[in-house]
Parts: sequence; structure tokens; C-alpha cells
Amino acid sequence: MLAVGRELLIGRTLNTNARWLGRRLGRMGTLLAEVTTVDDDLGEIAAGLKSCLGRKPEFVVVVGGLGPTPDDMTLKGVSGAVGVELRLNEKALSLIKEHYSKRNLGRIEITPARKKMAILPEGAEPVRNDVGTAPGVKLDVDGTSVFCLPGVPSEMKSIFRKSIEPRIAERLGRLHRKYFALKIEGIYESALAPLIDAELRKHPGAYIKSHPRGIKEGRSRIELDVAVVSEDKKKAEDSAARIVQSIQSRIGAAGAKVVSVRDSAP
Repeated sequence: MLAVGRELLIGRTLNTNARWLGRRLGRMGTLLAEVTTVDDDLGEIAAGLKSCLGRKPEFVVVVGGLGPTPDDMTLKGVSGAVGVELRLNEKALSLIKEHYSKRNLGRIEITPARKKMAILPEGAEPVRNDVGTAPGVKLDVDGTSVFCLPGVPSEMKSIFRKSIEPRIAERLGRLHRKYFALKIEGIYESALAPLIDAELRKHPGAYIKSHPRGIKEGRSRIELDVAVVSEDKKKAEDSAARIVQSIQSRIGAAGAKVVSVRDSAP
């Protein structure tokens, strides 16, 4: 993910879009591998995208900077990064006109600022935005699908669910993810680490992550995530259950206890 916006860098806005995307992709059984945040600056946007593309990912999601204001320069930065010109896209312009028409606002003049949202990198495909005005944008670059989405969370989520998630799911194939969250008391993370290591050796590819939650009433408190992804649903369920059972047994033997086990996606 390439997040664009000075408001993210100066602490004006919390990057909830990255958190949402990470959770959404995790539930699909895949991973948000990197989040890069850059300023509203053409050079920074271009450099950020080039860096992302250099990793040869299957998808890059660029979020923010598609609006009508002068600081919305994401698409110009993208075009510079991939070496193509910006062109008025008639399909994108049609989507913008349709947006205003559906809202019964009367005749809306397509000003230069509004037309700006329809000027896309050459070869790009506009993606319908059912919530806001600026269309999303899809551009294929040397085997990587680059999607540019508005930064407004409701718009970003809508376009991702309807237009991007199905493409990712198709590329992934059918995957199943089984997740457990454990709350543990009475053991320090340093003592828990060897138990986690032992389980990871028995279950390569599993995700087992501890999150210390401090000490209360003299007892260490830790939350532990356990997740297994597999093309076989039963295998994912059985492997995750075995990990949890083993950890419960080992923690009990160490004089600690598992307070709760939640069986649900985060």
C-alpha cells in the first residue's frame, strides 16, 4: 500500500485505511506486505510507487490524492513513475457526470477542477466509485496491478470490496483461514517465546504472535494470536486447534493459565 497525504505524516489524520486493508486481506488469507506513506509531492509519490513496484508485488493499492484540489496530485505522480502521459479519460468523465446526475443536484458545470478527476495516466482504466465523485483507477505495470483509490475511507472501502477484492480472490484461489485469540496470565513473554518457537517448528507457515498487555495485580498479561491458512478448510481448522491445545497444555505446565480463547477473525 502507498498512502498519500501530508495529513498522515503530520499526525492530523490517523491512517485507518491501512489498518482496514490489513485486516481485510488477512481475512482473505493473504498479507499486506508493506505500507509506505508519502507527502503530497510529485517526486515523493513517484519515488514511493517505484519503490513499491521494485518489489514485484501482485498488487499495489495507492490511497489518497484523487480529488479536485491542487494537493491531489497522485495520478500525476503515478504517471511520472511509470513513464506515461496524462489524458482525459471519457469513461471517467462519464462516471463523474453520472455521479452528479444521480444526486439530483440540477445541472452541474464540469469545471476544470471537476474535469481534473477524469484525467488519468494513459492506458489506465477508471473504476466506479458508488460513494463519492472521483473514480478509482486501475493500471497494469509489468505484471503488477496498480489500483489508485480515494482517501475517504467510505469510498476506499466501497471500491475495494466491489472491484479489487474479487480480483485478489481470483488470483489467490480459494483459501481458508482459521484464527484464535488467547488471553494468557502468569507468564512473561520471554518465557512464552520458546513455546511459540516450538509450535512454529511443528507448524511451518502458521502465524503465532504475542502481544504483551502489561502487569496487573502482579501477573503478566499477554494476548496471543494463532492463525493458519490453507486451501483445505479442515486442515486449517485442525492445525490451529492443535496449536492452541498444545500451547494451553504447555502454559499450564509452566504454572500460568489461559484465561480465554476467542474463536473469531480479528
